[in-house]
Amino acid sequence: MGLLDRVLDIVTVGLDKIIDDKAVNHRRVIEQGLEIKGNWQTGEIFLMANPLTPEVLEKTGSEYETFSWGDTSEKSRVTALAILLWFLDENEAYDYLDAFLRDFVARLPRQDFEQNFGYEFWRNDILSKRGKKLTSDKYHQADLHGGYYMGDDDADERGDDGED
Repeated sequence: MGLLDRVLDIVTVGLDKIIDDKAVNHRRVIEQGLEIKGNWQTGEIFLMANPLTPEVLEKTGSEYETFSWGDTSEKSRVTALAILLWFLDENEAYDYLDAFLRDFVARLPRQDFEQNFGYEFWRNDILSKRGKKLTSDKYHQADLHGGYYMGDDDADERGDDGED
C-alpha cells in the first residue's frame, strides 16, 4: 500500500499543477455565463453558487470586508475587480475593470439580486467596439442559447445603439 500511496501523491501533485481553479472558473463563465447572486444586507456575493471570499478582496489591496454594487463608488469598483479576478488573470481583469463596473456592477439593484451575465458576449462586444461607451442593458439577463440576453431590444433590431 506504501507504493500506491506514493503514486497517488505524485498524481495528485501533478493534477494540482495542471488544474487551475481560475482556469476552471473561466471556462465555466464562458460556457454558462456568470451566475451571480448578491445579498445586500450582508454584502456577500456568490459566483456560480460559490461565495466570493475575503481572500479575493485581499488580492485587490482593499481594506473593505464586504462587497457593494449599484453605483460607481470605490467599493463597487473593488467588487467589480474581485469578481473579475475570480476567473481572469490580473492583467485582463484590470483591462476590463472600468467597462465591467459601468456596464454591469453599477447597474445591479441596490438590493438582493440573482442574475446570469452574458460575459462572453459582453467581452466580444468590448473587443469589437474598443473605445466606444456601451449603453445597452442587453447583458443583464443572459440567454446563452439564443443571444446575449432575455427580452426585447428594439434598438439592436433597428441598428440604433443610441450613439452618433
